Amino acid sequence: MARLASSGSVALLSALGVLACSSSSKDGGAGGGAGGSGGAGGTPITSYQGTHCDYVVPIAETVEEASLDAPDVGSEPTPRHVHVSWAGPSASSFAVNWSTGLDTKLSAVVFGTDQAAVQAADGPTEGVQVERGYTFQYGSTSPLFPNQSHRVHEAHVCGLTAATTYYYKVGGPGHWSPVYDVATAPEPLSAAPFRFAVSGDSRGDPGTFTALQQMILADGADFQVFTGDAVVVGANQDHWNAFFRGTTGSFGVEEALARIPFMSVNGNHEAFAFNYVAQFAFPPENREEYYSFSYANAFFVLLNDTVADKALLGKQGEYLRAQLGRLDRSKTHWVFAVHHRPLYTCSNHSPVDEQVASWEPIYDELGVDFVLAGHNHCYERSKPLKPGGVEVPLGTGTIHVTAGGAGAPLYGTGTDCPFEAITEKTRGYVSIDVDGKTLRYRALRLDGSEIESLTITK
Repeated sequence: MARLASSGSVALLSALGVLACSSSSKDGGAGGGAGGSGGAGGTPITSYQGTHCDYVVPIAETVEEASLDAPDVGSEPTPRHVHVSWAGPSASSFAVNWSTGLDTKLSAVVFGTDQAAVQAADGPTEGVQVERGYTFQYGSTSPLFPNQSHRVHEAHVCGLTAATTYYYKVGGPGHWSPVYDVATAPEPLSAAPFRFAVSGDSRGDPGTFTALQQMILADGADFQVFTGDAVVVGANQDHWNAFFRGTTGSFGVEEALARIPFMSVNGNHEAFAFNYVAQFAFPPENREEYYSFSYANAFFVLLNDTVADKALLGKQGEYLRAQLGRLDRSKTHWVFAVHHRPLYTCSNHSPVDEQVASWEPIYDELGVDFVLAGHNHCYERSKPLKPGGVEVPLGTGTIHVTAGGAGAPLYGTGTDCPFEAITEKTRGYVSIDVDGKTLRYRALRLDGSEIESLTITK
C-alpha cells in the first residue's frame, strides 16, 4: 500500500538517492469506500476499506493520485504483476495487487467458488461477487531513476469462509486478468495440516526466483514468507518490474504469486523504499514495516531489522513481546519470527549486535520455535539454541535458519561455527509442514534434491 518509509529508514533511502517525504492518513469509510471527498470513481481518496474488512488502509498524500475503481481505460489496460497476500485474517480474507498502464483505473476483483461462473462474469451474478478496489500512481522515487511513473491497483476481499478455495480475476469489463485460485486458511487455532515455503534474496536474478516459485507451487505450499532483498535497489521500479515478470521456460512467476499469499519483510536492498511498500498489501499496523498474522495453530511475526534509528529495534521488541505474550500456547503450538538479518550465521554478514540484544531474549522467553532470515546468500540451520548460542535438545530451543538462496550471488559458509547444524553454499528454499503438534522441515536445492530434513513433535 501507499505508505511512506519510517524515520528509521530515511537515512538508508537517502543513501540511495531516494526522495524522502512525510505522510499522513485519515480513517476511511466502509464497503470499498474511502476517506477524503467520497466514493465517486476517480475522486481522490485518502484511505480505503474493503467491504466486510475491519481495518482501514491509509494512503500517502505523496502519491500523484489515488482513487476508487473507475471505468477509465488507457493504453496497456490488461492487468499484470498480479500477486496475493493477507492484510486481514488469513482464514477470511485476501488482498490482491496488480499493475496496468498509467491511464487505466479499472480496479475491481470478481470472485467466487465456481471457476466457470467467475470466468464468465463481468459483474455480480449468482454465486459471484465483486469487490471494488482502488488505484494510485507514483512517479520516480529517486533522482537516480527518472521517468519511472507506475500505476498500482489493489483490492481487499473480506468476509470469506475458512478453508475454502476462491477463484478470482482482477481489472474490469473487457480487460480482465486470467482467473486464478487462492485458498483461505483453516479456522483459527485449528490443528488442520498446512505447508508453507521460506525463501529470500532473489535480487538480480528473477529467473532463479521464478524457478523456485514454480517448485513452491508444484509442492503445494499454502503460503510463503520471504526474508527480504527481492530486488537490488528498492527505489528502482525497473528492478521490481523484472521481479514481477520473471519467467523460466513457459512458466511465468505470476502463476505462483497470484495463487500463493506472499508475506515479506524489508531487507537492506528494499531499504523500505516507497516502491516496495506501494506494491504489496500487508497488515496496515505499523505502516506495514512490521506486522504479524496467524495461520491455523501457528503464529508469525515479521520484523524490520534494517533501520537507521536503532531505537526502532527496541520498539519492535516491545511489539514482539506484546504479540507473543497474548498467545495461548496450548492452542498456538508453533511460533515463527521472520526478519532479514540472521542472528546466527557462519557466512559473510555477521549478526547485528543491537538486534541480538533486544530480540533474542524475547524469542527464548516466549518460546519462538524458528527464526527465519536471509541476507547471507546460502543455506544455514542452527542447532536448537538458547541465548548466547548454547545448544539444547531438539524441541526446547530456537532454531535459526538462513534461507537466502533465491537468486543473489552465492556466499560461502564457514566451518568453525559450533552453533550451526548444517551450512551449504546453494540456491534453494525451505518447506515446512505443520500437522497439529508435529512439524516436518525440509531444505531443498534448486534442482529439487533435499539438503536435509527433520521432524519435531511437541
